[in-house]
Amino acid sequence: MADDTVTRQGRQGPQGARGRPGEPGRPGPQGHPGRPGPEGSRGKAGPQGKPGPQGKRGEAGPQGKPGARGEAGPRGEAGPPGQLPSIEQVMPWLHLVFDAWEDYRRMREGEREAAEREAATREALEEDEPGESDDPDDDDSHRKDKKKKRRKDKK
Repeated sequence: MADDTVTRQGRQGPQGARGRPGEPGRPGPQGHPGRPGPEGSRGKAGPQGKPGPQGKRGEAGPQGKPGARGEAGPRGEAGPPGQLPSIEQVMPWLHLVFDAWEDYRRMREGEREAAEREAATREALEEDEPGESDDPDDDDSHRKDKKKKRRKDKK
């Protein structure tokens, strides 16, 4: 048995002839679904849906600042002249004006007379005061000052 084993292997030889084919396999179960076919094309779009109910209105935003003021338009034509009032309508108004003027004049004269009386009383009081005298020597001091000024001016 030892002679039957080959210790050395050489090259492999050519392939042998093909063997005989096997028997056909069993048929599959009846009604078995086949593989799925390719997908079909997309269908057309359906009708547009109805809009939903309207939502609540939001709060008003802040008021904007006013725009620039435009130029004034052209001036209109003058209207027809009005009728002057009659003298009977004007007379009461004239009486009021003249009465007011007379009252004003009397008040001014009264103020002037009061001022004159006050000035006369003041003068009478000044004449009666014993502190002052109408001595001509008092006026000489002013004359001396004037003379001094004249000399200075001449130099």
